[in-house]
Amino acid sequence: MRIAISGHQDSRTDLAVAPRRYRVKGKFLLFAIAFSLPLAAAAQDSKPAAAPTFERYELGASAAYSSANQAKGSSALVGGSAFADYKLKPWFGAEADFGYYGASYTSVQPTMTTFLAGPSLFLPSDRLMGNLHVLFGGAHTGNVGATPNISFAWAVGGGFEYQLRNHFYLKLAGDGIFSSFVLDPTNQHLSANLRVNPRATAGVAYHF
Repeated sequence: MRIAISGHQDSRTDLAVAPRRYRVKGKFLLFAIAFSLPLAAAAQDSKPAAAPTFERYELGASAAYSSANQAKGSSALVGGSAFADYKLKPWFGAEADFGYYGASYTSVQPTMTTFLAGPSLFLPSDRLMGNLHVLFGGAHTGNVGATPNISFAWAVGGGFEYQLRNHFYLKLAGDGIFSSFVLDPTNQHLSANLRVNPRATAGVAYHF
């Protein structure tokens, strides 16, 4: 009888200890899960962020006001220009500019055509962006009897762009266009003189 009672008491003891073991294991699993969640979140945060996208292309047109120092007795010329930009980086790219100027209010009616291209630096911000450029190309002048009437030309300048809405920007810019033309076709022994024509433009640009 004593042996039987002892065996019965041992089985009851095992039944009482078993739930405690399960509770201990359950607490350990909960603790492990709670500890692993912050590590998983930290691992996700440590992943490198995606590179910010930017609009690489820009097309636009501007009204232009330029001097015509290669023509004697001429005042400023009124015309227009079309331009295109391509950005390799948000702060660096290339620019191409085509301009025609022909309206004048003086007796001399010169015309000037320019095609320029070169590197451009950009200073991006939230809605206002700055721009600096150095452009190289050619210039053609007409109705002034200059020989030759085509010259190597280059321009230095810059401007600002203000975002109007979505992809549209207002662009204000200015630069100086350097060129060399012979002003006196009757005396070809004189070398051409370097002239600079200040230019101011105002227009609209589309970024995409």
